[in-house]
Amino acid sequence: MVYTFSVNNEISTQNTTAYAMWYLISTLVTAGWTKVMDSDGTTYSSGGTQVTGPGTGANGFDNVNAWVRLQAPAVNGGSVVNQKREFTFQRGTVANTNWRIKYSASAAFTTGPSASATPSSADEVFMAGGGTDASPTFYGCFADNTNPWRWHIAAGGAAEFYSFAAWGTGTTNASVCVSYNGIFLDIMASGSYSVLDVDPAVVYVSLASTGGLTSNHGSFPINSQTNPALSRAWLGSTSAVGASITSNNVGVGSITYNPFNAAATFGTNPWTNKDDLYPIIWGSNSSSIPRGIKGISTLFRAGTVQRGQMVTIDTISPESRDKVFVDRCWVPWSGALPLI
Repeated sequence: MVYTFSVNNEISTQNTTAYAMWYLISTLVTAGWTKVMDSDGTTYSSGGTQVTGPGTGANGFDNVNAWVRLQAPAVNGGSVVNQKREFTFQRGTVANTNWRIKYSASAAFTTGPSASATPSSADEVFMAGGGTDASPTFYGCFADNTNPWRWHIAAGGAAEFYSFAAWGTGTTNASVCVSYNGIFLDIMASGSYSVLDVDPAVVYVSLASTGGLTSNHGSFPINSQTNPALSRAWLGSTSAVGASITSNNVGVGSITYNPFNAAATFGTNPWTNKDDLYPIIWGSNSSSIPRGIKGISTLFRAGTVQRGQMVTIDTISPESRDKVFVDRCWVPWSGALPLI
């Protein structure tokens, strides 16, 4: 497993939330994604060369309506051959804590871009914000831009199907340090999903004030929320270009060890005295169709012991610190000491 990491980044009034989004974008590019279009809010580039940093002014991402279109390398696995997933990230018109995030599984964002408008896609799903590309609305994805906090990113490569996770931690209290600002793309493990699935993935944007990476981990809080979308996936019949996608893009939850707390725990392995980690399953138990199992996560693992926030574990070698505990699950980690 090969991940690209950017961890312990401080976000504050000096390094704004535009920096957080830029850290995510640049880390994904390093991991293999391509910035195929962008705009600094004034000048649009069809080749993705206009936005070069997180600041204000020309070439900056911290400008009203500035946006970036990112594309993952082609992968195969579901029913779409050479699938290329995409996101657009657009900075708000009032504050840099406000963003508009769209996701496309395979149809691509190609229609109607301009200096102030993101392109559209036949299969686009809003993960945060809304409105139209010409008249967008935004969601306050970031809870705090006054007190310093940390921003962490783990971006998978080809072996991980370009899954990624980004999340924020506070700097003042370890017990509540993971509480906001989570974004992830979790591609299902090979063989765990239907061969008919046009997008074996779960996409997530958290509430700004709570949730971190885990609004839908550990139980089934299946949601119909759209702004932000929390964790969503396509269940049931769709086409590669988005037919019937609106009705079949639904909230999903994850199955971990429930209720997953210190009072109800399996404990450590009786032979090794170490935590056991096991796969997380995504799906929906909604009372209405579509519902059922989506697949098994490649990004997260559940554990048999509830650990503290940002506690690391060694699963590769002593002192490897290759996973970190975030609320209710284990996430890939860089080996660095977490700063909180």
